[in-house]
Amino acid sequence: MDGRGELGRRGEALAEEFLRACRYTIVARNYRCRAGEIDLVALDGEILVFVEVRTRRGAVAGTPLESVVGRKQAQVVRVARHFLAAHGWHDRDARFDVVGIRFDAEPPAVEHVRGAFDA
Repeated sequence: MDGRGELGRRGEALAEEFLRACRYTIVARNYRCRAGEIDLVALDGEILVFVEVRTRRGAVAGTPLESVVGRKQAQVVRVARHFLAAHGWHDRDARFDVVGIRFDAEPPAVEHVRGAFDA
C-alpha cells in the first residue's frame, strides 16, 4: 500500500478517536455510494454530522482544511443526500464538519471545524 493511503487511514482513525472523545457516536466509516465516499458519519447529540477528514505531512501543499474546496464540498453533499435517502433520515438535522490532521509534529495536530460548509 502506498504511503498516502496509509497516511489517510491513520488520519481517519485519529479523527474518529478525537470525535469519540468529544462524545460523538460514529454511525458509519468510509460510506460509499455511486456519488463518492464520505469518511465518517456521526451523531453529535441528535445532529447527524458528515465528516470529511483531510491529512497532511506538512503545510507545503497548504493546510488540510484548505483542501476542502467547492468541488469536494459538492461531492460530500451528494454522498450525504444518498446516505440520508438510504437510511430514511430526511427529517434529521445535519451538518458538515471537516477534521484536519497534520503529521508534521508529535503528537499530530488535530483541527476540527464544525459546520465547515453548507449544503
